[in-house]
Amino acid sequence: MAMESGITVNFSNNEINIRTKTLKDLRSPRFVHIFINEKERHLLIRRCEERDNDAFPIDYAAVEIDKKCRFKAKPLVIYLANVIGLPYPSQTLRFCGNLLEDGDTVLIDLDDHQFLPYPDRRIMGVRHG
Repeated sequence: MAMESGITVNFSNNEINIRTKTLKDLRSPRFVHIFINEKERHLLIRRCEERDNDAFPIDYAAVEIDKKCRFKAKPLVIYLANVIGLPYPSQTLRFCGNLLEDGDTVLIDLDDHQFLPYPDRRIMGVRHG
């Protein structure tokens, strides 16, 4: 499978994971903004170089270890579940995106996603961590 731009949303632990390919497509920004267009059902990830209250910082040291950029963002994840029409909490979803012509934004269609088959650790009766 070729590396694609996009994100993974883990609804059970309120985490948004941005793929390293997405960060490379956005020319390794210091921060990103995440916008949701509820009417069009799109999510936009836009590069940002200035810190503000809505920007998520990119920790490239952690990205090197995990090969992805992780954010805990419970209100955003709950809102995203509502826009998609999923119960909260729900399964983990993978979304692919496309870099727009401006070179600063990745567009993700929220109707085009894959469910990831992660087992629920509580159901399996195995304590992890």
